[in-house]
Amino acid sequence: MWITKLQLRHEDCPIVNRCQKFNLIVLSYPSTWYEKKGIKYATTTCFFQGNDEEQKKKFIDDLRADRRITNLDVSGDIFTYEINLGEKGEHVMLYHLKQIVFVKPTINHYDGHEYWEVASWKREELEKFIKVLKGHMDICKIVKMENSPLSDVYFPNVMPKLSKSQKMALELAYQNDYYSYPRKISLQELAKLAKIGTSTFQEHLRKAEMKLLPTIIEYQMKQ
Repeated sequence: MWITKLQLRHEDCPIVNRCQKFNLIVLSYPSTWYEKKGIKYATTTCFFQGNDEEQKKKFIDDLRADRRITNLDVSGDIFTYEINLGEKGEHVMLYHLKQIVFVKPTINHYDGHEYWEVASWKREELEKFIKVLKGHMDICKIVKMENSPLSDVYFPNVMPKLSKSQKMALELAYQNDYYSYPRKISLQELAKLAKIGTSTFQEHLRKAEMKLLPTIIEYQMKQ
């Protein structure tokens, strides 16, 4: 398949602007849209990355105060929102082509940009999609465009569910190169960053690893 990675910016985006404001990264999945009495509404599901709970709360409070948000459901690091786009609103699902597949979640980065990775059987379909995007986005830059096997696809629903503490420990370990060789940080140092005891942090991390390992090994055995 043909795969492209895009860097985008849209000034009216309710998510990436708040990522920049609160120094957060949010993964998002555009879902669907509908029209009622000439007004367009779109729904998106999002996932917070990172461990700054105070900034996440500020983000949600600020999002809730946005008059365009007509519905908001929050559960831990996951939230789903519906936005009133008005009669001439902008949203990817309004001009999304059915031939285009989102192979990874959109990354809403605190650098003020969105990063999309999409694929299609034909390069022409991607080029058509990008052309439409350029007419709606303030920035639309092609980071890569290649024809390669679609082997790296994100499947969140088949991954084991981690507790909040397990997710925190795993993300902290990964972000600080605990899994690099040689390791750049110790368990003791990670525990200090997490502000908990070493044995407690180690327990959270090991439980997270034990939940993820069977899925990872099973996947690799099928390759």
